[in-house]
Amino acid sequence: MQKILDSLHLNKKDAYIALFTVVALGISFAVFNSTSVEKARAWDIKWGYFSILGTFVLLLAGIALNAKDFVRRVRGHLPCRWSLIVLGALLVFFSVFAVTHIQNTHRVLSDETSWESMALQMRYAHSGGICNEGTWGKDKLDCVTEVNNFKGKALGFVQSMTFYVAAPNRDTALKVNFPLYLLSLVAFFFALSIWFRNDWLALAATAFLGGMPIYLLQARSASTEVLYIALLSFLMAWYALVPTREVTWKHFFLTVPLLGFFAQTRQETVFAFIPFAIYYWRYFRGEVYRLPAFVLSVVALSWPAVNTMAAYRGYDFQGGEHSAHSIDNLIFNLKSNIHVMLNFETDPSFGGIMKNPFYSTFTIILLAATAWLLLQLIIKRKYWRGFVLGILFCIQIFVILVNVSGTFDIDINQRYVLVALPLFAIIMALGFKDFVEVLVFPGNGEKSVHFTVIVAVLLSVGLAVIHVKSYTSNMLYYNNKLLIEEEFLNTYLKPYPKNAVFIYSRPWQMLASGHSAFSEQTFMNWTTDDFARWQNWSGGNIYLVRGQDGYGDVDRASRVVGFKTTSQIETILEGYKTQTMLQKSDLFGYPLTVVKIVSKRGVSLFEQNLFTGEVENGKIEIQKSFPDSVVFDVLLNGKPFAHNVVKDSTFKLSVPSEAGLSRFEFRYYTPDGDTAVVFRDFFKEAPSALLIQSLPMASWTQEWGEPQIGKSIDQHIMKLNGEPFRYGIGSHASSRLTYNLPGTYSALHADIGLDDESACGDGATFAVEGDGRELFRTQKMYSRDHQNILVNIAGVKRLELVVYEGENKDCDHADWADIWLSAGETK
Repeated sequence: MQKILDSLHLNKKDAYIALFTVVALGISFAVFNSTSVEKARAWDIKWGYFSILGTFVLLLAGIALNAKDFVRRVRGHLPCRWSLIVLGALLVFFSVFAVTHIQNTHRVLSDETSWESMALQMRYAHSGGICNEGTWGKDKLDCVTEVNNFKGKALGFVQSMTFYVAAPNRDTALKVNFPLYLLSLVAFFFALSIWFRNDWLALAATAFLGGMPIYLLQARSASTEVLYIALLSFLMAWYALVPTREVTWKHFFLTVPLLGFFAQTRQETVFAFIPFAIYYWRYFRGEVYRLPAFVLSVVALSWPAVNTMAAYRGYDFQGGEHSAHSIDNLIFNLKSNIHVMLNFETDPSFGGIMKNPFYSTFTIILLAATAWLLLQLIIKRKYWRGFVLGILFCIQIFVILVNVSGTFDIDINQRYVLVALPLFAIIMALGFKDFVEVLVFPGNGEKSVHFTVIVAVLLSVGLAVIHVKSYTSNMLYYNNKLLIEEEFLNTYLKPYPKNAVFIYSRPWQMLASGHSAFSEQTFMNWTTDDFARWQNWSGGNIYLVRGQDGYGDVDRASRVVGFKTTSQIETILEGYKTQTMLQKSDLFGYPLTVVKIVSKRGVSLFEQNLFTGEVENGKIEIQKSFPDSVVFDVLLNGKPFAHNVVKDSTFKLSVPSEAGLSRFEFRYYTPDGDTAVVFRDFFKEAPSALLIQSLPMASWTQEWGEPQIGKSIDQHIMKLNGEPFRYGIGSHASSRLTYNLPGTYSALHADIGLDDESACGDGATFAVEGDGRELFRTQKMYSRDHQNILVNIAGVKRLELVVYEGENKDCDHADWADIWLSAGETK
């Protein structure tokens, strides 16, 4: 062992450092690998916001702790006045050019609008998930359906902070990135001026970075990659200010939170952390605990990103004919991306605008500079340390390239190159200067640097001016119909009523624009009672928006498989009477259509215009929007309770306030001879009554999915034989849900059965166990079977709700509806 260490110029302390670091990484991987998908997703929603908030608080604390040292170090490394003047002029040019020639709009629709919806959840619900469906009311978003965040928590958090001081919508979110773009250029320049020990060479690299068309375009968007470059530039500046021989423990109070925040920009970013540790290798070799502590602390603050990878298990969700990750993808993506970046062609049908927003001239300089630096590395042994750090940093880039969607042939994916842009800019400036110094101005470093910065500035500014029409025409993204559709809808829908509800394939996008929205699938699951409720809530303003996603079939040959809602929309149009509000084809090539949903076909208009509220302050409010009187009966827990007539537009029915669950069944006898049946559940908690769903599960196992609170396993309203239920647990056979019971309860009440969405199942058996003993078991139940149960649980401390599958688990959506516990005498 000692011989091996000696050959590597290492000692026993180094061996222990390596061992403990590997153990730390092993523990981290074990936690990651043992985290189930369901648990990771639940944690992501519940704790994601607080994790990024904690990282931000630590970042502020690190800034405060290092403020004096930071100011002192900055004063000791101030660039020369003229370089700062030129930098300022560049920033002014880029600002004026961007504001006057680049539209502030989305460029990656699904991701960007989902981050904004996540920012809204952070702002209003302090949650880490994305609000997929919800309503706006009283200047607050009420989320109805929340799903997992894919990535971009850092950007969502930054946007959520702006939502405290500006309007919480997409227009505000779109303004976040450009200040970050400018700050990134300042930090990038400052870092390189220290590392290069030359302000002008740093300025050349900064001009190359700031002038990259793709960076300018995304800076006027809501791309998380802009925040990526900003945070990377801040890290570079901090690392440059604190060289390896001067670093102390307090510097890491700023370094680690910055890395943690950095990890929340893109999921691949965690693969770029190796060089950030190697940079301070001398410090970490000083004590055995330093490197393992650094690794564990960075992993802890990177938790949301690592947890998200656990939730998606490698992101194998693209589907289609291509594997999500493969060497074939890597080869294809490298070839296609270089081809795109070298493309000098223009689009004559749009006035000759650029089809390649990378500047092919920049790409040629990049490839030539890379080849030259590699030659210098091999022949003269120059730049070897930077080469090692750069290669390790590039691991994340190769992780992106092995992904099926890592090709620039798909316009929205060209933003991925922003991850590599800072490295590209460094290589271009350094390689160009080195080439000039060897072959143009031999041995004259000063002339070489000045020539390099002149070329960089002239190219960045000159090419922007030459291609100004391409920027104005949105270059690459002008052909993306979804982006044009989103921009059009954002303007067109503004005059619609504030309480309008929109049915749309991308409801999260509507939420970010300030509209209440649901998906087509959710709308299709509305009962007549639900439709009446939303008709009442919206004042009769329910609209279906049919965009690009509503036409055609899914293309599974594509490298990024999208989704289509064509069949759902056609089912809705067949089932409802509608009024066309808009049909526009000229901008899109397909008829973007907005229709007002008037009424449900085959259902009494009286029934659709009767709204029954929930129990509030001991009363249930009934509203109708027609002049005729309606007679109705009410059953309470299956027994006659009231008989009355609704004569006016509003009627309030007083209801009892007993502890426990009250189930009201309203039977309206409409003027056209129909009978409309509506159910309302109300639960009043008391020391003697407790809803099971208000208890945390001690543990659970389930063959498919994860238990749902107050919904079926498919996240719909629980229905048993046509009856909807407000409370309960949606599960799936086979399953075992375990609860530790507080206090002393004597009875369990529930309505059980397979949800109506389980039509294809082969039956399931329900059982209740207490402290290891079986207390109740049904015979096999099938779809539409429905049983009300009362189980004696006196003395039970550990309660288990069990569902056994039949021959298989297919479609066994098991509902423990209206399940609650009572103590003492019950109703």
